[in-house]
Formats: sequence, structure tokens, C-alpha cells
Amino acid sequence: MRSDHAHDNARRRRPGFEALEARELLTAHPRAAHFPGGHPSAADVQQFVPVLYPPGTPQPTPAEIQRQSFVLKSLGRYTIGPPRFNTQAITIHGYGKPSTSNVSLKSHFQYILFEPSNPSQPVYGVFNMLAGNTLQSGANIILDVQGPTGTEVNGLPTHLYWAHDISSGVVFTGSGYTLPASNNFPGNYINNQGLPADPPPGSAGGGAPTSINNWNLGYGDITFKYIPDPHPQPGTLGSGKVIVVARGLLNTSAAQNPIDPNYN
Repeated sequence: MRSDHAHDNARRRRPGFEALEARELLTAHPRAAHFPGGHPSAADVQQFVPVLYPPGTPQPTPAEIQRQSFVLKSLGRYTIGPPRFNTQAITIHGYGKPSTSNVSLKSHFQYILFEPSNPSQPVYGVFNMLAGNTLQSGANIILDVQGPTGTEVNGLPTHLYWAHDISSGVVFTGSGYTLPASNNFPGNYINNQGLPADPPPGSAGGGAPTSINNWNLGYGDITFKYIPDPHPQPGTLGSGKVIVVARGLLNTSAAQNPIDPNYN
């Protein structure tokens, strides 16, 4: 016969419910991001419309602007190294994961920038976002980055501009029918500082008007906020955390989208 003490122990060991700790909401769509079309729009991209669609060219509808909108936000690390050529002052390398983007369920980033030794020359480099989505990975967005000096904080640039590189992969690749204009982008649209051409294409003195309803044209800006380490990483000229925000307009054909749920 079971003792009263054993009966009390069994009663104390009965299953029960425990409260769960609070959790933050997901920062990305729980499935694949629907790109292009249907993804959350990026803020403040209207300023880039006149660059890609100057007066005298076909103008995008509000829905098309939302479809093309692109934003990436991420926290990562950066290191400063010596220049590669005598026209450069320093080399800045950054990387981070995971990133938050409206075109990808998850992503990582890398970038490299070169600060010029002559301040009258532009800062330039390349930014690469490696995307991963449901049923698909390996897609990447390559952004050719450039901009004038003048936004440097502690010698590091904080605000630059980007143009989409058609070497990007999978859904962001350069395939698709291109109407006249892709062959003069970004040359006729963006000057050698990465800023919008003045005058823009289609205007008086800005070159012949042309249709620019083309796949893979893209333009936007990118900001960097650097938080230096108290003690730089050994072997570097400086290191720390970096907060990156890229935004703009990015046009793709939507004809080779392997992450579309209707396709899968």
C-alpha cells in the first residue's frame, strides 16, 4: 500500500503550465519574400525615381515604384587596412549576418570601399548582398558603390550611392529583354561621383530621350554608421561595428523568380 508521503510527492509532480518569456516579432516574412511584387515597400525611395526615370521617359506608376523598392538593414563588423594602390588612402572591408531586407527572407553582406588619397576623387567600391529564401539560395545583389568625399567621420565615408551591377545572380540577374537605355546606364544617368547626372538624360543637353523601362536598372544610396572598437583588431588600422542601411529602386523582369510560391 502506497504511503501518504508517496501520494503527496506524486501530487506535487503533476504536469502543469509555465509562462513563456516575451519574444520579439519576426523581422522578415515567415516564408520567402515575394520579389518582385508584393513585398513591403521601402521608405523614401521616391527621391530616386527622377534618376532612373527622368523627364521625357516613361514614368512608373505608384505600384511599380513599390514593386521596385529595395531596402537592406544590417549590423556587422568592419576593418581598416592599407591601400592597394597609390591613389588610395585606406581600404575598408565590412561583413555581417543576418541582414533584414524586404526582398529576402535572410541575407549576409560583404563590402569593400577605397578612400581616395586625393579628396577631389570619389570614394568607390562594391557591396554584395547574398540572399537566401525558401527553396532557393545563392542569389546575390551586387551594388557598385561610389560617392564624393565629404561625409567622412574619423576618415570613414558615411553616405554613398549605388548602381545595380547586372552581374548579380538568380532572381537579381541581368537576364531579360532590355529596351534601349541599358547600354548607357549608369554613364548617362550618374556622374563619376555617383550623383545624378546634371542635366539628366532626356533634358536639354542631357542626351537623346530614351525609354528606360529596362530590367536590372537600379539606383539608391547607402549609409554607414561606424562604432570603433576601444582596442582595434590586431593587424588592422582600425576595427569595430558597422550599421548599414541601403535603399533605392531595383527593377527585375519577374520572369525568372524561383522563390515565387506560384512557381514552386
